[in-house]
Amino acid sequence: MLKKYLILLIVLSLLVAVSCTKQPIKGTESSISETGEIKKIKIVVDQANIRSGCSDDTSVIHTTTKNNKFDVVSQVADWYAVKLPNNQIGFIPQKDCTPIVPDDTKKDIAPQNQTTPGTTTNDTTNNQTTPGTTTGTTTNAGSNTKQTTPDNTQINNNTLTAQEQEMLKLVNEARAQNNVPALQIDMELTNVARIKAQDMIDNNYFSHNSPKYGSPFDMMKSFGISYVQAGENIAGNQNVQKAHEALMNSPGHRKNILNPDYTHIGIGIRSGGQYGNMFCQMFISKPQ
Repeated sequence: MLKKYLILLIVLSLLVAVSCTKQPIKGTESSISETGEIKKIKIVVDQANIRSGCSDDTSVIHTTTKNNKFDVVSQVADWYAVKLPNNQIGFIPQKDCTPIVPDDTKKDIAPQNQTTPGTTTNDTTNNQTTPGTTTGTTTNAGSNTKQTTPDNTQINNNTLTAQEQEMLKLVNEARAQNNVPALQIDMELTNVARIKAQDMIDNNYFSHNSPKYGSPFDMMKSFGISYVQAGENIAGNQNVQKAHEALMNSPGHRKNILNPDYTHIGIGIRSGGQYGNMFCQMFISKPQ
């Protein structure tokens, strides 16, 4: 009988030892996206009628041709209210045009195949993502979080780090495998993504909503980033390859990576935090 008790005690001790052994920290990921405010449209049909109201029964007040652009005053159902050259307001159906982002010559855009290595110093919802879990959300609403004026001294780097280049390569390889056009690197957006990644490390949180900058969409706007649609993937992991695989294996993150509407990406990777590295991918659509 004593022998049986001793064996039982040994087994229980082993079980306790295994349960108390420190487990390796797994990575974590989260995604979010938003449709932005449409400020400009471009005509996509050979000839389009701009009408006095939001109906095909209303009178035509202006006729325009393909590739002409108009400032958008508002959206009404499936119509855009646009400002005409004579300052009159007219209405055009969404099927005859496409949203665009006005060309900003101040933007510092690097080509997608940039290979020059560089170094740096470094949901519109309010929910905190629990480390060790994966979530994906989509929203079309803005955040009420107060915006913080950006410190422009933090965004002066014009080259990608080796890790950021590796992640860009993996993202565009995945898009190519799915017959989706490659993303271009936007360096201003990249620097915003770097600040977000560092902010999560410095303030010990993992969420799309920053206590300092608000939602990623608030943050992009406060740094002067324009877009028709935008999204963000964040991840904590040991290296680029593992982070990419985790993102691609999750439907919400994969959707952002393979979204054919996105045209540009910003990638920020910072060393630190409980996962080893913090990753931030910011996606935007800015068709011209």
